[in-house]
Amino acid sequence: MNFDAIVFDVDGVLLDTRRSFTEGVLRAATPHGLGDGWTPAHVEALRLCGGFNNDWDAATALALLGPPTGPAGWNEACRAFRADGGGPRAVMRRTGEESWTRTRAAVVPRFQRLYAGPRAPEVYGVDATEPRGLYESEVALITREELHSLAVPFGILTGRTPGEALLALELLRLDLPPDRIVCDSEERYRKPRPDGLLVLASCLGARRLLYFGDSIDDLQCARNAGAAFAGIAPAESERAARFRHEGAIAVQPAVRDILRSLS
Repeated sequence: MNFDAIVFDVDGVLLDTRRSFTEGVLRAATPHGLGDGWTPAHVEALRLCGGFNNDWDAATALALLGPPTGPAGWNEACRAFRADGGGPRAVMRRTGEESWTRTRAAVVPRFQRLYAGPRAPEVYGVDATEPRGLYESEVALITREELHSLAVPFGILTGRTPGEALLALELLRLDLPPDRIVCDSEERYRKPRPDGLLVLASCLGARRLLYFGDSIDDLQCARNAGAAFAGIAPAESERAARFRHEGAIAVQPAVRDILRSLS
């Protein structure tokens, strides 16, 4: 292996979260007049803009701009967001900062209650209103044994909050030292900023770091940190094509496929 440490994103890499976080984005935005016809593919189009790695931001953007465009006009709207730099700022330039702040304040606790269900007080410090949490639908994409059999040390850089990260570690049955996990606990650790990868590279003693991710923000984070990037994306998807075009060393639908090729 040509790398002396590996860092993994969680969602879409170590865990299948299509029925949790992606569903949460759609359901949290729905009360704002989203209407029918919206699918996970519309969330994917938004994430491809860059700057929407945080699902609370993605849900806010969908709540604000989805109703006036409708599902039919959403892909065209996303192309405009991408040309405008992506992320919340591209939305605020269209709706105003006050509207963004007000809508996000309503969307976030709704998303939290949907995602964590009865564990919402523990995970987020908000009251629980749902009998089940969307997190319960998540599925591990790799085993603990596979991760611990790696020839190099590994860490985790995730856009999850610390509480969400604990749920992921429970499902993966991983018990990692705290300094090998970086969460979205501070603004400086929010991808595509490189700080999280740089902190982990120092902790792991890495000079040649490989980051596994599944989003455009993950790719840009690796680039900003001077790390190599391996992309997880469906075969023949637009995301896979973007990863290849922008320099990923490998692109596969599953993390274990890339790990096998590197061993």
